[in-house]
Amino acid sequence: MGSLATTRLIQFVSNCTRQATTCVTLLVTGLLAATSVHAATPEGDWFLQAGATGDGKSAANPTGSSATVERQSVDGDTIILLPGDAAIEGGLALKTGQHLVGVSGSGRKPVLTNSDPKRNSGCGIVLAGGNHVLNLRIENPYASGIYGVNTSGVRIDGVDVNGANGSESFVDAAYPTLPGSLPHGGMVFVHSESSGRAAADISITSSQITRAAGFGIASVTSGSAHSSLSISHTKVEGGSRIGFFDAGISALSQGSEARVQLEVSDSEVQGRLSRSGRNVMVVASGGAHANARINRFVSGPTGQDGIVGAVMQSPSEISISISSSLIEGAGQMNVEGSLINLPPDDPSQADRARVSLDIVGSTIRNAGAVSGFEDVAANVWLGASQFLKDQPPARGVYQLRIRESRIEGAGRSGLEFGDLDFLKEGQVDKSEYDVVLRGNTIVNNGDAEIMIYAPGASIDARGNCWGRAEGLAENRVTTLPPAGLSQLDITEPMPCE
Repeated sequence: MGSLATTRLIQFVSNCTRQATTCVTLLVTGLLAATSVHAATPEGDWFLQAGATGDGKSAANPTGSSATVERQSVDGDTIILLPGDAAIEGGLALKTGQHLVGVSGSGRKPVLTNSDPKRNSGCGIVLAGGNHVLNLRIENPYASGIYGVNTSGVRIDGVDVNGANGSESFVDAAYPTLPGSLPHGGMVFVHSESSGRAAADISITSSQITRAAGFGIASVTSGSAHSSLSISHTKVEGGSRIGFFDAGISALSQGSEARVQLEVSDSEVQGRLSRSGRNVMVVASGGAHANARINRFVSGPTGQDGIVGAVMQSPSEISISISSSLIEGAGQMNVEGSLINLPPDDPSQADRARVSLDIVGSTIRNAGAVSGFEDVAANVWLGASQFLKDQPPARGVYQLRIRESRIEGAGRSGLEFGDLDFLKEGQVDKSEYDVVLRGNTIVNNGDAEIMIYAPGASIDARGNCWGRAEGLAENRVTTLPPAGLSQLDITEPMPCE
């Protein structure tokens, strides 16, 4: 279904003020015109309404049983949720190519729920493939609001999920290099099999996920799978921690053939306030490659990190680009890139891990605003993280480019390179840090604008504003041996606007 047709259908089903039967007739006509796959026919339409007792074959005689629709519908059918005063229980498992469309009534979207872990694993909607889910609300499902395993060609538009995974249950998938089991959440997609030459694609637009336990939105990719998750005009807010996991948007990849593409635009994440809270989390292990592009994004208050890229094992790689965004108020780091000191997946490539961050036209401010990490809070941090005690830092390459951005107001530092805890233990970080800063305003950050603990950091910071005409004051830079000031070029300061 084309994006223009989708937009018009969203507007229609959200705002139709005529009688329900008239709205549905016009909706089906629109679906017939807009879709080119498994084109719906009147005989292929099913009608669901909370409390109804009909056979579900017409808008005038809807069924109230999602189980009936599951039994009798076939691939490519369209299922229409009519407005009602209550939620439709039991969730709904879709078949290949099915569309699920809600028609609003009195300004409210129709509601699905599922409190039964034995029905569709407690999920609100279980995807197959080629599904389009449009204009509905999923309230307090036992597990995930929307759940898909090895699914592709999915479009989710105007879907709100509230209070997902209150049971704190877990998906049937694992991520061995992170602690604990993977939880359900608001919308969770698991990819473990290759879908052919094209990546398994999921698109989420104009949706809202609130108070989801564990994950807000998550994509988990392993084996030979390639996946693409696109999120736009969507808000993820609040939620609670389950074990290690408390994340708004996550892309986890595992395995040397696994590839992940995450696209986030015109969206907002905030309110994951536990000490494990992260707004956007991109993780790669076992040689996987993960790429994320984040544009016109708002990252608000969170308990730990705003946007984090973590390579758990060499030779995995992560690349994250951030543009025209506001990233503020994380408890610890607003933007973080880290190599974790787990054993490499391939010992012959032990130093091939790589994290690349590219930031342009963005504001990054006030790290440490959420209590818990104020004394270590940095707006941007690159460095090794210690998962294994008494083991040296992981070795690899960090690349950072920041242009035409503003970095201010962190609790401890504006930009920080290297891990102080490793240094205190006498463990020297031997990674390469390739850093270029151009045309930025970097001011009013806690103890220092720049902190350097990694002797392999080369920081070209020419042509930036440091809050005064003379440039960056020496007392606004902190280094500890074996790192030193010679690693930093702060010549050619630019005037502040």
